Amino acid sequence: MDALRRSAGFWLTVFLLLMTAAAALNADAAADVLRLRIAYCLETLIPSLFGCMVLANMLTASGAAAWLGYRLRFPARLMGIPPELLTVFLISQIAGYPVGAILLRQMAEQGRLHPDDAARASGACFGGGPAFLVGLAGVQLFGSAAAGGLILGACISVNLLLLILLRPRYGMAYDADVPEVRLSAELLTGSVSGAMRSLGGICGMVLFFGAAMQLSGMEKIRQPLLRALCTVLTDITQLPALLHCGLHFRILLALSAGLLAFGGICVHAQCIALGVSGLRIGRLLLIRMAAAAAAGGIVFLFAGLINLPESVPVFAPQVSVSRSGSPLPALLIFCTGFPILIKKD
Repeated sequence: MDALRRSAGFWLTVFLLLMTAAAALNADAAADVLRLRIAYCLETLIPSLFGCMVLANMLTASGAAAWLGYRLRFPARLMGIPPELLTVFLISQIAGYPVGAILLRQMAEQGRLHPDDAARASGACFGGGPAFLVGLAGVQLFGSAAAGGLILGACISVNLLLLILLRPRYGMAYDADVPEVRLSAELLTGSVSGAMRSLGGICGMVLFFGAAMQLSGMEKIRQPLLRALCTVLTDITQLPALLHCGLHFRILLALSAGLLAFGGICVHAQCIALGVSGLRIGRLLLIRMAAAAAAGGIVFLFAGLINLPESVPVFAPQVSVSRSGSPLPALLIFCTGFPILIKKD
């Protein structure tokens, strides 16, 4: 094991040195990408995220999330799910991808959930949120609110089924009394300060992935679909890249649903870094790949029940909207960066 660790450390060092050299040799190209990303952060990302991040932080810090779990105790027990775990699931489906992993880690640290149960449930408490899936991915990207609603319904249904299958094995602590919800000036100040710190981290992530994809040479892949898939699997914020691949709308919709259910490398890295210590990348990837296949299949089967464009050219002009002034990429970044907001200091 020690030899394996030393070998991994050696190759990681070599990789980082090569990336440093690539950054030095391609400084002009990387600088151009970073300028665009900085402008994007200042003009779109920060204005779009700040208010939502403050409110989301207040939801968890005020105890409102725990209060909601208490009110949902009866339907939760009918499904065999602890009430507080159901609340974490609902928040994860609304707020964004790795939020569930962070909340589950906090529950494990408080002794309210076994670490192994928290690690397993992290694969189910995982979702993009309705603001993106319906309002933006559906309406702006695909030109159909019904399409976004179908993706949302498929993802939540698959995740709920996974949550039931992955429910705790070791039991879970319960609160007998109604949780108290408290609001104060300190809570508001802390929420605003936390939002500003989180925005700094999120903007840094935007810059890092922009530079990393530029240095990796991913844009040089000649096959459009393969290039788009590699880009989106690395960074889910690049989902509009699929619109240039000439796919039929129904296939593209199902593929997008699968990719959104899976998330991206950035999202999974955050889950591992910010989630419970027992969260293993292999198990998380397997769970999300199963979710992606199921969500994509559901969307493909039921896409015929809604009115859809017949081909990509019908809605392809939406791409320019998403790449210029649309909050779509900003909310996607919000989904990937939100766990920083609720991480304990």
